[in-house]
Parts: sequence; C-alpha cells; structure tokens
Amino acid sequence: MMPLLTFVLKNFRHTLLIAIATGMASGLSGVALIAVINAALGGQTVSTYPLWWLFVALCLVLLVSRISSEFILMFLGQSVILDLRLKLSREILAAPLSSLQKLGPAKLLANLTEDVTTISAGFMRVPSLCVNLAIVLGCLIYLGWLSMEMLWVVLIAMVLGTWSFQGVQRRAYRRLLAAREHEDSMYGRFRDMTDGIKELKLHQSRREIFFTRCLQKTMLDCRQNHVSAMKMYVFAINWGNGLFYLVIGLILFAMPHWREISDEVARGYCLTVLYMTMPLPLLLEAMPVLSRAGIAFGKISSLGPTLGGVAPSPAARLPMRQDAPILEFSAITHSYRREGEEHHFILGPIDAAFHPGELIFLVGGNGSGKTTLALLMVGLYHPESGEIRLRGTPIGEAERESYRQHFSAVFSDFYLFESLLGFDELELDPKAREYLDRLQLDHKVQIQDGRFSTLDLSQGQRKRLALLVAYLEDRPFYVFDEWAADQDPVFKKIFYTEILPTLRNRGKTVVVITHDDQYFHWADRCLKLEDGKLAEFLPAGRLPVDHATGVRE
Repeated sequence: MMPLLTFVLKNFRHTLLIAIATGMASGLSGVALIAVINAALGGQTVSTYPLWWLFVALCLVLLVSRISSEFILMFLGQSVILDLRLKLSREILAAPLSSLQKLGPAKLLANLTEDVTTISAGFMRVPSLCVNLAIVLGCLIYLGWLSMEMLWVVLIAMVLGTWSFQGVQRRAYRRLLAAREHEDSMYGRFRDMTDGIKELKLHQSRREIFFTRCLQKTMLDCRQNHVSAMKMYVFAINWGNGLFYLVIGLILFAMPHWREISDEVARGYCLTVLYMTMPLPLLLEAMPVLSRAGIAFGKISSLGPTLGGVAPSPAARLPMRQDAPILEFSAITHSYRREGEEHHFILGPIDAAFHPGELIFLVGGNGSGKTTLALLMVGLYHPESGEIRLRGTPIGEAERESYRQHFSAVFSDFYLFESLLGFDELELDPKAREYLDRLQLDHKVQIQDGRFSTLDLSQGQRKRLALLVAYLEDRPFYVFDEWAADQDPVFKKIFYTEILPTLRNRGKTVVVITHDDQYFHWADRCLKLEDGKLAEFLPAGRLPVDHATGVRE
C-alpha cells in the first residue's frame, strides 16, 4: 500500500491534504456531537449559549465537511486511475515487441482492467477511511479528557486488537497475492475460450476437459484464496469489535468495584466506546480492499521494468545518403526458441541489400525465420549482433523510432482499426474510396470521415482493407507476410500482377513473404531462408538483374 500512497503524494499532494483536512473536520465534529449529547443528557450548559445552537452548528459542519471530503476524494480517485491507465498504456506502446510477446496479452489485459478496477475500489474506501480515522482519534481525545486512567483500558484493548489483526493481515495478504496470480491465469483461460471457441465446439471431450481442468480449476483456486483471506479478515474484525464490548462491560460492572466513577464519566465512556464500535470495524474492513489495491499497484508498477521500454521522443529524420543502397543488413543475427526444440534457433548472420523500386519475394519452409526477418527489417525486433543501415546511417536505439516510420506492413496476424488513424490529409476520404474501388470492396464497405462502415468481412476482405491502409501511408518500404494466402484465385492474381508492380513502379521497396511459386517470375529477386541462412535463387524463366542499371542480364 505504501508505493500507492507515495505515488498519490507525489502527483496529487495538495488535493489529498485538502481531502484529509475536510475528512478530519467531519470526524472531529462527529465526536464533538457525542460530547454535546453527553452534556445535554447530564443537563449541562456551554458558556452562555444553549446547547441546541452548538448541536445545530456541529451538524452543519459535519454535513458540509463530509460532503466536501467525499467529493474531493472521488475526484482524486478517478484522477489517480486515469494517470495509472495512461502511464500503463504509454509503457505498453513504448515497450519492445519481444517483451510484450513474452508477457502475453492475458497479463496485460489483467493489468489494464482487473488491477486498475481494484485500485479504484480501494480509493472508494478512502473517504470513509479518513472520516472514521478522525472519529477514532477524536474519541480517544475525548476519552482522555474525561479520564486518563480509564483511557488506558481502551488503549490496551485497541493495541491487543491491532496486534492480533496484524498477525491475521500478514497471512491474509499472502492469500490475496496468490489469488491475484491466479487471476492472470484466469484471464489467459478466458482468452483461450474466446479465441478457440470453434475448436472447442467441434470437439466435445476437449471442451469438457478444458472446462473442468483449465477454466474451472483456475476459478476454484482463485475463489479458494479469496475466501480464505476474507475468512481471516472477518474473524479479526469481529474479534476486535468484541474487545470493545468487553471494555464497556468492564466500565459498567468491574471498574466501580475498584474506584469511584462519576455518572458523567461512565456515561461518556459508554456512549463514546459504543460510537467507536461503528468506525473501527469500517477501518478494519477497508484493510483487505486496500491490501488488494496495494497488490494491484505493485503489479502495475513492476510492469514498466518488465517491459523494458522507454517513452519514445520525437526523433529527427534520419540523414540520407543518395550514393548508398537504401537498406543494408550487415551480419545481423537473432536467436529465439522454436516450438518443440530445446535449443535456441539462430537466424543469420545475414548480409543483404534492398534497393528502391525493387520487388523481392522471400520464401522458405515453416519455422525458417521469414516472419522474424521481416520483424527485424521493420525495426520491431532488434538484431542481437550486426548492423542495419538505412542509406548509410547505422540504426541504433536512438534512431529506431524514426527508422520504423519508413515501413508499412501487413503481417499474417494483422489488426484492423475501425478508423483511419494517423492521417492528416484533408482529402483522405476520396482517396480511400478510390482504393476501395480498386480493391473491389466498394460494394461492401464505405468510408466516411475516415471511418470504415463495417469490419464484418471475410479474412481476405479484411486483408484488402489492411492493404488500403498501407497504400494510404505511402512509405518507402512495404512488407507483406503471406498476404495472398486468404485471397481467392482472381484477386491473388491481381495482387501479384497489378498491385505489387504498381508499388514497385512508384519507387517502393516491396518485400513479400510467399509460397505462391507460380508468381515467382514476377519478382526482381527471390530470396530463400534455410537453416537460418539467406540465399538468393533464380526462379524458372527469370534472368538476373544488374542492380546498378536495373537491366536484366
């Protein structure tokens, strides 16, 4: 909980102090009301004013201060949640792709939803926490004013209750922490269920085993830890509450045998201790909620170092040298673990050059590293050794953000947004409609104010929309990863014989990952990945190209 409090103090110090001050005023005015009620029951007066004036004034102070405190703290809670969500979103957007893939979408989704919601629930308890804490402190001050000797009885009961509660709190915290880990797994199972729903429906035994062994078991483990923790809290809260009734019993029945107690002191102690039995359990009941909020904040705080990303700053354009190849790979390597293999697969070292106005096909077997090479090319993966140069300029961490802006790509696992984000052109819609017509989608989709009318399309049609977005970006490099795999034969032919040559004729460097060998002769070069090594091969009927002149030999 302390890191969360530190974060709030650092970013919202003044707002928090005002909220605490108004909350304390509310609590203390409540205690003063108890003193006035006690005095009125004893027939006393205060100064020259009737007690009912003071009673009315304290009621007004209590009402105004409590409303003010809760309004301020509700605003503060929502501001903290907003800041956390923005901070977390920026960290995710700035993180290396490999770190995001390693964490997985389930954990990220749990951070953005479950953890932030838990922190929000914790802040909803803060207004009552401040008020109840002020009430308890004010009650102790009033009890001390009535009788310091009897105050020790109350303090001993509070210390005993707090000590026993802390012992339970530590065990319950461990249970809550375990429950939070199970929630990560539960989000993963939810994703499995939604993404694999067709496969689960087609296989009854798989569906039943998934439900019982994966989904149900994870949920039961999560519930078990939550229930176990809350049982401990319930026991501790009621134990602490029982101690105060014990104090009242001592005051009424035991202490008169030891020393004489006036009716005013006895009445004041009984009223005040009874009054404290309401805020103290509320304080203790807030502990599990605040503990979960602290765990959630710890999860969010630890995400930044785990992701290993830094917020990108606007980078200057990379300097250009017209006498150098547009893009060069010099002995770059990258290693990763392939499915079903114990040892890391090493891609490279790879040496290659990619020229403007060139159409390149990249081929290779499954798992040969084609997509990994494409991710290295566009700057989403970093080479572990070697160097990438853009027009002679080496690409390091400082240049990578600017470097990535030279590429448009449609990967096999592409994502399509509902709107054409990131375009500032005033004539965007007419141009986009023109491309819709060329991609034979105008009868399915309309574009108005940069927004698609629908995305409820086949996978092949969605890929055409992704290609439209890439067209509009108009960047020097284009990378297509198995783009034609979901297209019908007619549009597959259009892609290879019309769309790709058009991009090449516009001076673009186009790299296409493909298995469609019947179209290999349309490429300027064909590159093959095998055992992590890149080699050029000449498709049937194609003569090699002299890149200096652009003429086939």
